[in-house]
Amino acid sequence: MRISRVSVCVWLAFPVLVACATNGATITPPTPTITPSPIPPTPTSAAEFPPLVPITLANAKDVRLLRTLPIPDFAVSSLSQCSVAFSPDGKLLSGVCYKNTVPVWDVSSGQLLFTLAKSPVQAVAVAFSPDNKTIVVGDYAGKIGLHNAATGALIRTFKSLSSAVWEIDFSPAGDRFASASFYTGLHLWDVLSEKPLWNYGEEDRLRVLSVNYHPNGETIASGTLAKGVMILNATTGQPLKTLPIDVPVGDVAFSPNGQWLAAGSDDNQIRLWRTSDYELEKTLTGHTHYVNGVAFSPDGRWLVSGSHDKTVGLWDVPSGQLIKSLDGHDGVVLRVAVNPTGTRIASISWDGTVRVWGVERR
Repeated sequence: MRISRVSVCVWLAFPVLVACATNGATITPPTPTITPSPIPPTPTSAAEFPPLVPITLANAKDVRLLRTLPIPDFAVSSLSQCSVAFSPDGKLLSGVCYKNTVPVWDVSSGQLLFTLAKSPVQAVAVAFSPDNKTIVVGDYAGKIGLHNAATGALIRTFKSLSSAVWEIDFSPAGDRFASASFYTGLHLWDVLSEKPLWNYGEEDRLRVLSVNYHPNGETIASGTLAKGVMILNATTGQPLKTLPIDVPVGDVAFSPNGQWLAAGSDDNQIRLWRTSDYELEKTLTGHTHYVNGVAFSPDGRWLVSGSHDKTVGLWDVPSGQLIKSLDGHDGVVLRVAVNPTGTRIASISWDGTVRVWGVERR
């Protein structure tokens, strides 16, 4: 099969252990040469954050780097997906990227509380349950493990899939979670029975890069490699709508109020739809490379993004304008997260760090 030169760039955005063809020549996507960033002298040690205020449209230009957290046992490999997540109560933070043990940090102090056991293959996806009690982790072997969020102890392992688990998201009720797989579509899992409730796209080897529950728990959005954004019924897995995009969709996110759906994609843009009719409302431009991660503020009025251009973007949702571009990462930024009170942003990068951003109280 012949793949265009543009397609090779797509594979480099989401590297996998496969060979790609360009103009008849077979190549393997190279492993980026990245040295983990040095830790700034302050304020990276275990110490309380300075007093912070919620990030708003009025003060977003004052957002700055607060802390740099080195990912433990970080090592570059040819597989490159990342994940970062705050616990719903805002007290814990976890992030995985390349090869590493799975860390859990105390958000206030930046102290590394514990790490989850290192998998024979690298962990890729991490998510906290809505009740703050468990952490679910997916890896490149297709294994999904449920861990105690207070101790890191493994509670149970779910049936392994035949493809890498690219992203995981819990239902608002916490009794189910959805997993996105690079070659086997979407799966919905029952937490207690450990059984898959439905699958969409496995037979067609649908390549899914991201997944997010609507806050009402009734629908799920997924970003795909080649089919744009798909909206599915969360109970049955039936497709409800397809939002066409001609390039890979790296991440999708519903706003906490459920009114917006955002998608970051490999044409360097972020698209915003109103969920009332899923008509495209705005296209946000300002990044100069792939947009890999998107997350909304608690009030849905601003949006944060992570990009291959090594920056974190802050956006005004009502106007669609870029408020500020946050520099600091030394590598591609893959995923971003916002804590429940909107006082902190976390970003994770190929540079081997999670960086925390916010606005200090004056």
